[in-house]
Amino acid sequence: MLAHGANVHLRNREGMLALDCCGEERSESRQAVLLNMELTQLALKGGVKKGERVLSNDVSRGKEKLPIQAVNECDDLNLPTDYTYIAENCETMKLNIDKTITSLQSCSCSDNCLSGSCMCSQISLRCWYDPEGRLLSEFNYADPPMIFECNRACGCNQLTCHNRAIQHGITARVQLYRTPDRGWGVRALKHIPRGSYVCEYVGELITDSAADQREDDSYLFDLDNRDGETFCIDARRYGNVSRFINHRCQPNLVPVKVFVDHQDVRFPRIALFTSRDVEPLEELGFDYGEKFWIIKYKTFTCKCGSPKCKYSSETIHVTLEKYNKRLLEAENKST
Repeated sequence: MLAHGANVHLRNREGMLALDCCGEERSESRQAVLLNMELTQLALKGGVKKGERVLSNDVSRGKEKLPIQAVNECDDLNLPTDYTYIAENCETMKLNIDKTITSLQSCSCSDNCLSGSCMCSQISLRCWYDPEGRLLSEFNYADPPMIFECNRACGCNQLTCHNRAIQHGITARVQLYRTPDRGWGVRALKHIPRGSYVCEYVGELITDSAADQREDDSYLFDLDNRDGETFCIDARRYGNVSRFINHRCQPNLVPVKVFVDHQDVRFPRIALFTSRDVEPLEELGFDYGEKFWIIKYKTFTCKCGSPKCKYSSETIHVTLEKYNKRLLEAENKST
């Protein structure tokens, strides 16, 4: 823990420091803590930089099931403080989402929702999770179906039901870290198998018209409602670790629309699942979409480093040409 930057100056619930918990005066743990304290003070006085600084042992401050560590080995920047960490979507405007329990379609399965007769699975066409909570091998990652998980109105066993994944919270070990050229990023600390739930894209639920009034649109996730008013998630002011996940032209994450607390299709929860196996220390990323880069390319371009990158400074002009050509063809067809 000391080697990975544990802060020996923090106190526990009883007000004790790490040194107070070491026991005997000449114990190895006590000597290690004392040495760490001395080296820390010397580094501060001499301006010595560490290779990797542990900025936080849990950026969620206990709001997630697993702690999310933050490290910086690139520069002197500390953690951003211009947002509030939340674990679930929040509303800062009236949206009239029907969350009444009586509005939920539910099941009363006694077989852990394994059969095709489960009402919740039927709404999703089928149960898309295996016994480990991962997406089935036949799941369509290119065009993901909507998933309706079992909910609080269901009579199934909440602990053993197979049709529940994202409502159990983050179970993948991830780390927030400073990248050399793309700001903050998120990487896996352990192997994450294909189809695993990683985290949810969390933020403010707002209307698209409200989003148009905001200065910073870098954290918007369009919910793509095809009927009536459109909405999005804005993680600029309120968000979780997902707000730091960078774009990848060859992503290892895919966004899936999931419903748990309500079944209003205008407001899906955006769950990020791995689309392939992810190895330890590999950066996580999903495709922000063409629309994002068509707007943002004048400010910055993609630096994902993929051989198939479509939005880098070298390739963005080709993508723009194709995009404008499609627009022209669509206009010609409409006239």
